[in-house]
Amino acid sequence: MAYKAPAEIAKTVVDSSVTKANADFVTLVALGFLAGSFIAIAGATSHTVSLALGPWAGPGIIRFISGLIFTVGITMVIIGGAELFTGNSLMVAGLLEGRITIVQLLRNWVIVYLSNFVGALFVAWLYYKTELWAAPGLEIAEGFVNTAIAKADIEFGTGFARGILCNWLVCMGVWMSYAADDVTGRVIPTAMAVAAFVMCGAEHSVANMFYMPVGFMIRARISGLPALSMLPNLVSVTLGNVVGGGLLVATVYWVAYLRKSSSPKYVSPGRN
Repeated sequence: MAYKAPAEIAKTVVDSSVTKANADFVTLVALGFLAGSFIAIAGATSHTVSLALGPWAGPGIIRFISGLIFTVGITMVIIGGAELFTGNSLMVAGLLEGRITIVQLLRNWVIVYLSNFVGALFVAWLYYKTELWAAPGLEIAEGFVNTAIAKADIEFGTGFARGILCNWLVCMGVWMSYAADDVTGRVIPTAMAVAAFVMCGAEHSVANMFYMPVGFMIRARISGLPALSMLPNLVSVTLGNVVGGGLLVATVYWVAYLRKSSSPKYVSPGRN
């Protein structure tokens, strides 16, 4: 099966960065809303299923199943077409290559981040209104509430580290998806990387834009207590996501394949 070598992927990522940087405001808002919604839908589905399994399944099996189900979100983003903040950390490659400016990069990130938040918040509200979480015994409701509280209580350094690990995996998945031109070839490597971050318990800023609001909505409904602040988690995890994707994937591969150098570029074995 034909595929792109890593050096070719790097060039594709840079070209994609230029396209994203030049997208108009309305397009970014619409596609950013969709991406936030898709990730939130994946979060709602994976969390509902994993919480419904009960303690008999064991934590390992629950994380495994949750991770597999969560990949539906990134699949909709990649195949359906949407703008996801965490994946757009790869635009750093376009910046390093001199194809886009820092202003264009930040413009994309700010618009997409806020649009992702609106999309995720909309799905959180929609899921809350469905009352699908109100199953007999309230195990699912309690699970969402406990998740929201646990995320809000994560210390800054811990959230930052988990954000790095998460987006290192997510952006590697997106990076590898550029190697193929067919649907299967794009979905499988992306899904594997995304499932890995869920299974190990890393933190995804856009996913947390769903998990915390819906958990606090349910908590207020059950106990009447006000929601805790989501800001510290989102700040630490977002910064970690930027480092994980922008530095450990985009920058490292730019150094390996695209930086200006008089020395010959490395070519992957079997692609000479």
